[in-house]
Amino acid sequence: MGIPLNLHIGELTNRPNRFIFEGIADGKMQRWHCPVTGKIGLVDDFRGIPCLFTPAANDGKRTTQGTVEAISINCGIDWIGINQNRINGWIEHLLRKNAFPAMIDMEGCSVHHEVKIDDSRIDLVVKNGEKCIFLELKTPIHDLLLLPGDHFSRPPSNTFFDRGLRHFQTLARLAQTGNRAIVALCFMYDAIPFSMPERNKWNAKIIDIINEANALGVENWQLNLKISPSSLDVTSYRKR
Repeated sequence: MGIPLNLHIGELTNRPNRFIFEGIADGKMQRWHCPVTGKIGLVDDFRGIPCLFTPAANDGKRTTQGTVEAISINCGIDWIGINQNRINGWIEHLLRKNAFPAMIDMEGCSVHHEVKIDDSRIDLVVKNGEKCIFLELKTPIHDLLLLPGDHFSRPPSNTFFDRGLRHFQTLARLAQTGNRAIVALCFMYDAIPFSMPERNKWNAKIIDIINEANALGVENWQLNLKISPSSLDVTSYRKR
């Protein structure tokens, strides 16, 4: 049910800027593209952290030897996917394999990506005749809590909520048309169940809009995936 991968293992030595990782693979120093331009969890020092990377095509057009897809904080036992750019394609692929039947049963359905609705772009739209399921995917990276233990996450930050505000408003309108509208938090590791942060003066407006969208029928799901050098698999998924 998973997605076959062919990722290489390396070890990070430095992050000289927000776009670049430096590290060692096959006994050689390499430079890899960092797909996260902001902060990655609570990690400030990447020295000695194992990573999984996709090697770049040897066409002379790349200034790096590949792209880092995941890191590990427990010596490669568990991997934490960090490449948000992959998630839409991976979830679309898994949907086509009917990997989330309790959320979306794909029998007789088709999937369409990057569909423009009003002033928003919805990541994936599943169609079954005249009915649609609008699916927006969110993959928090800044708020990874990278500490040893069974889980690696804490709830996403106010900044994360702010970026998705327009999507919640659009999805709320779509939910009132007789179609389904879903926001799915996607984690490429075994994340703890998400819970809404306490309401305060900074996030009050955002939380109110989310609660209003939920009251109008927007569904909230959490998808936990497991990434390894050889595959991406579904660990669990649940309605929140």
